[in-house]
Amino acid sequence: MRKINMKKTMAAALVLMGGMLVSPVSYAAPADSQIEAQQARNISGRVLDAQGQPVIGATVQNMTTKAGAMTDYDGRFSIEAEAGQTLQVYMLGYKDASVKVTSANNVEIVLTEDTEMLEETVVVGYATQKKINVTGAVASVSGEALERRPVTSVMSALQGADPSMNITAGSGNPVAGHDINIRGVPSVNGGSPLILVDGVPGVSLTYLNAADIESVSILKDASASAVYGAKASAGVILVTTKSGSAGKTKVTYSNTFGWVQPTTPTDFITSGYDWAKAVDEVYYARYGYSAFKYSDQDWKELEARRYDVKENPERPWVVADDNGQYHYYGNYDWYEALFNNNRFSQQHDLSITGGNKAVKYYISGKFHDEEGLLSGPAIANKERYQNYGFRAKMDAQLFKWAKFTTNASLYSVYQRYPGTLNEAMTIPALDQALGPVFVPYNPDGTFVIFPNDMRGTGVGKGRGPITMSEHNYHDIHARTLALSNSLELTPVKGLSIKATYNISNFFRLYEDRTLASQYSDQIGVVKENVSYSKDEYRERHYHYTTHSVDGVISYNNSWNKAHNFTVLAGTNFETRRTTDLTVDQFGVGSADLATFNSVADDTYYQISQGITAYKTLGFFGRINYDYKEKYLFEVSMRADGTSRFGTGSRWGYFPSASAGWRFSKESFMENTKNWLSDGKVRFSYGALGNQQVSDYLYIETITTSTLSYLFDNSGKPKTSNVTAPVSSGLTWETVKTYNFGLDLSFFNNRLNFTGDYFVRKTENMLTQSLTLPSVYGASTPKENCADLRTNGWELQLSWKDSFKLGNKPFYYGVTGTLGDYITTITKFNNPEKLFSNYYEGKRLGEIWGYHVPRLFKSDEEAAAYQLAVHNAANVYQRVYNMAPGGTGYLMAGDVMFEDVNGDGYINKGAGTVDDPGDMMIIGNSLPRYNYSFRFDFNWNNFDLSIFLQGVGKRDWYPTANNEDVYGATRFWNLYSYTVLSFITKDYKDNIWTEENPDGYFPRLRPIQTYGGGPLAQTNDRYLQKVNYLRLKNITFGYTVPFKKAFISSLRFYFSGENLAYASPLKKYSKAVDPELAAATGTYYSGSGVGYTMPLTLTLGLNINF
Repeated sequence: MRKINMKKTMAAALVLMGGMLVSPVSYAAPADSQIEAQQARNISGRVLDAQGQPVIGATVQNMTTKAGAMTDYDGRFSIEAEAGQTLQVYMLGYKDASVKVTSANNVEIVLTEDTEMLEETVVVGYATQKKINVTGAVASVSGEALERRPVTSVMSALQGADPSMNITAGSGNPVAGHDINIRGVPSVNGGSPLILVDGVPGVSLTYLNAADIESVSILKDASASAVYGAKASAGVILVTTKSGSAGKTKVTYSNTFGWVQPTTPTDFITSGYDWAKAVDEVYYARYGYSAFKYSDQDWKELEARRYDVKENPERPWVVADDNGQYHYYGNYDWYEALFNNNRFSQQHDLSITGGNKAVKYYISGKFHDEEGLLSGPAIANKERYQNYGFRAKMDAQLFKWAKFTTNASLYSVYQRYPGTLNEAMTIPALDQALGPVFVPYNPDGTFVIFPNDMRGTGVGKGRGPITMSEHNYHDIHARTLALSNSLELTPVKGLSIKATYNISNFFRLYEDRTLASQYSDQIGVVKENVSYSKDEYRERHYHYTTHSVDGVISYNNSWNKAHNFTVLAGTNFETRRTTDLTVDQFGVGSADLATFNSVADDTYYQISQGITAYKTLGFFGRINYDYKEKYLFEVSMRADGTSRFGTGSRWGYFPSASAGWRFSKESFMENTKNWLSDGKVRFSYGALGNQQVSDYLYIETITTSTLSYLFDNSGKPKTSNVTAPVSSGLTWETVKTYNFGLDLSFFNNRLNFTGDYFVRKTENMLTQSLTLPSVYGASTPKENCADLRTNGWELQLSWKDSFKLGNKPFYYGVTGTLGDYITTITKFNNPEKLFSNYYEGKRLGEIWGYHVPRLFKSDEEAAAYQLAVHNAANVYQRVYNMAPGGTGYLMAGDVMFEDVNGDGYINKGAGTVDDPGDMMIIGNSLPRYNYSFRFDFNWNNFDLSIFLQGVGKRDWYPTANNEDVYGATRFWNLYSYTVLSFITKDYKDNIWTEENPDGYFPRLRPIQTYGGGPLAQTNDRYLQKVNYLRLKNITFGYTVPFKKAFISSLRFYFSGENLAYASPLKKYSKAVDPELAAATGTYYSGSGVGYTMPLTLTLGLNINF
């Protein structure tokens, strides 16, 4: 058998790749230089590394003629050159080298390895480590990568940066933040990663300026997070900001100007006639009469204006009859009037850095301004968002052995929005009865709320005027102040003693001012609506302060050029106090006042306050040892105490250990060095405590409240309530993580691979202990009595290289990531296995529902089915509630639920895993297969980056309307609320009709998504796949170089964020973004109705002085 030469096989593959990029292998000089090179001769050569191995794919260039060549699989090349000319060699992973041509016809060039990658460090707990020596699961994101994406939030820029992080939008609001977890949640009680900015907790990444960030480290397993103890059970995100540098003062200014649009179309019906007819179709079916009190003449008037985009003076949209009553025939675009689909945003950043050997400083400032979604032309108090930031860091070398660092930051946020008290509620609430038939104002300037022309409800239920009124507004003022002071002493070589004091202070003030809305339905008659707004002024003061003190001693030493040893020990103390005060004044008495000093006689106020606090104390130690950076070991221990548990249960002890083997440094791997740059296997085990529970979980508390009515006109009585009983001995949840990792680098670190497989077990979760009889009168006490397990994996593959293009180096890089995890309950006190609760074997996120094989094909089939399933009123009640004498029975086109167990009923049986009736697991709401692709190109001062991010698998059932309009109305359209505001123009395209028997949606009936309606029953036919691939960002820029000028560089760029997406959801709904569908921060979680996902187009400028 022929022996395969691995070295030459791999080398040949690389040459083939290089040849595809640069063809032919040798390229000629420009025409104007060929005359000078006529006396040139052919020079042969070879490029080797320091070990004498051939360097494959290196670029060799004649610096005089600009001709070039590429080395083959044996490191050889051929090029024309004259004596005295210089040959330059470029190769990623090596330092550039040059040689002058002599009279010899052969030349040998030796490249030295660029050790920058080998010396690359990552930030870990209380220290930094060489990346090649890390044994835990740690990912690092450079500040440069974040800065390339001009986004409002650092959290947005981190989305897709590592497959372990699941980042989803909250409500989409700029101040709402994001939901984040690392490798899933560690407990059924939730859990968020510990986020430290320069070691300071409590600083939101929503406000942080990406331009200030040096690096972000993501500590994913218990071993890497161990020294942070109980707060790190869900992982750790370490943000390191930029520091000053000695030398000439450098000033950087950048700005961005952009426009924010929704990622989904807003093509709703704006013709009053078409909208009224669409509403009437379902209204008639439900009630047997019209939603409107229009006469035949009124319908003709409305139809006559059907195509009037703007009001025609000859056909006014508001007409008063002989009795002075107003009638409405409009085509008013409420969405365009209330929502801003092209919002302007701008950001300005300024930083100054400099210093000398003794003192270094970095100072930066940020200003961001953005128009909000609720800033349409009809709104008086338009939504606006502003963010100011300031950061200053100073390093002072007091003595050779003493260094003092101070780091201060201040972030201030202001937001104003109109509408109801809760902005997240305002957006879906506006889905109610804002029909284009009705205009917002009467000719006399009064609001239109309860017109005579519509039955049963008001225009927007009164929320339209609330949103538009100049007297209704809500202001949010938020401020975050963080300060960190540290003193580090290095009395002897290798010994460091460091003490740090951190304080973070967060304050948020909500100011809400509302007035009752005045409206008219008849000339000269003004009425007042207090259903959703009244004369009220409210303030909420939310405030917390966190103090933390760290003391760390570390010592490192090396001997015999083989043994490297580091030991670290320390303590951490943290205390936090939170206050939440709300004062509500009813009856202020004047529209011009926003004060608690009422000028009205009929006035009263309410006050409520909550105060909580906790303390933690921890002691930790860590030992690192490696032999020749080949065999790597780390052990650590953390002891944690918390005030959140009772005496006797407050302390937990959590060990961890990890090891690594850089097998590429073994002597038997010597023959692989020409293609294997580095190889390492890792294993880690660690345990952490989880104390992310309420501050007083182990204490029974008494709450007080005030009743809303009077006793004998003597005042409103107060009541007291005792909380449910608690179990004694509540203690830590324990999170144990096993991690197996593999790191590989090939071809001089051009190709890099990282893979991790992990198992995370959470034991003793705090959940319900026993199922008590209902006569007990209180909820079941919690105990440490449940477990879960998460299994998952993560992959990252990247390629970076360069070649000559047009005599200029062309640098490019490609990175792909992929990750997945599954979380399963392994212990839970639910012996009956009720699937409405957790049970042993349950996968988190699983969706139970009915099987819908198809729609009924005929009325006869539907009637026979209705009889066979005993009507099944629990799932068809809303069908049977149609207008008497109408269509209140099953018909062709209605939803057919399969009687899975054949018992003649459609139900969930006993609601258990063993007796689920006709229900089954039909999907899972948690994301699977997080992935991303990044492409980077740089040539001749031009740069281009493309970033795609997605989720490979995720299911979503559009939520039912459990109350009013708050459901997935943008998906269900008229199957939900009968008088829906925003109806998509194509809503009928995929509906079953006799002419369209293959329609996806069933026969059109209203309120089918309410309780008892067939579409309110989770089923597999209307379960949506919300996996997606999103073009997350494209940035194209050009840097103008300056030499010996006041300006050192000037870069212009264009960037697009969330430009496009592909998703199976688009087949059935283009009005719902798949990320927003799964968002938990919307008013009604999982409805897909909320602040729109932002598509942002940005122009930017960056200047360095």
